[in-house]
Amino acid sequence: MGYLFLILTIISETAAVICMKLSAGFQNKWYTAFAVLNYALSFVFLTISLKQLPAGIANATWAGASTILVAIAGGLLLNEKLSTLQLISLLLIVIGLIGLNVATPSINK
Repeated sequence: MGYLFLILTIISETAAVICMKLSAGFQNKWYTAFAVLNYALSFVFLTISLKQLPAGIANATWAGASTILVAIAGGLLLNEKLSTLQLISLLLIVIGLIGLNVATPSINK
């Protein structure tokens, strides 16, 4: 159950960052409101996930997975380009996250 809430955390964080970009420096009030709402949801979901997951692993997974999803969303939704080096670096984050989570004792996963 901890990982379910961590996934919701990551999705909320990703949505918040995309909304911040679309808010154009807080000019668009709707995107700004959605960004604030998604950040609030993200912290609620993270707090719930931390009841079952180690803090360091949860935080690293949240940060890394959000980074990857925002980069993908930026490319697909915002026409942001990623260089080969950036793609390789994102792949290294994926490898690191898999290693961290595989090496974590399976308590309440």
